[in-house]
Amino acid sequence: MKQETFRILLIDSSEERFNALFSVLKESGYRDIVTCDPTTVTVNCVAELNPHIVLIDVECPSRDTIEQLSLIRDNCPKPVILLSQDENVKSIEAVIQSGVSAYLTEGIVPSQARPVIEAAMATFAAFQSLRNELAETKNQLENRKVIAKAKGIFMEKENIPENLAYHRMRKFAMDQKCSLVEVARQMIKASE
Repeated sequence: MKQETFRILLIDSSEERFNALFSVLKESGYRDIVTCDPTTVTVNCVAELNPHIVLIDVECPSRDTIEQLSLIRDNCPKPVILLSQDENVKSIEAVIQSGVSAYLTEGIVPSQARPVIEAAMATFAAFQSLRNELAETKNQLENRKVIAKAKGIFMEKENIPENLAYHRMRKFAMDQKCSLVEVARQMIKASE
């Protein structure tokens, strides 16, 4: 993606740091730089501005900042770079857990801006891929549990072996043009 069409949400409570970082980004070729009030960084702000990446510069990440980052991670995931002078390991761990893709304790110079942003984007993409894979695995496991429960109910009700119960459930799903898990849910609901 071209730097000119790449939207960066830049947030900083210090006007001096904001201007310095804004200049570095402009000098690095980024043109679409937006901002919002640093005291109200919210999911709505991120969703409305729809940046490709969020860059936040704070002295020390507060509990509120970490909370907002977690909400962004869960509701409107975006790669986040956090610049902070806080080198405390616990603080770093907390912001990483909240979804920050890169944590820097020093400012960025123009020659570093692009590699830092690309690394944060790659880290975010890898993390999102893992989150999606985990969600899919959990969904598959839940579906298997539902099917197993329905199969147990069917086996008991019809007094048939497991393989026959599964075969009949599958055939019913095909006949009804729906998924096996939908049939299983219907069977469980009907038994209740």
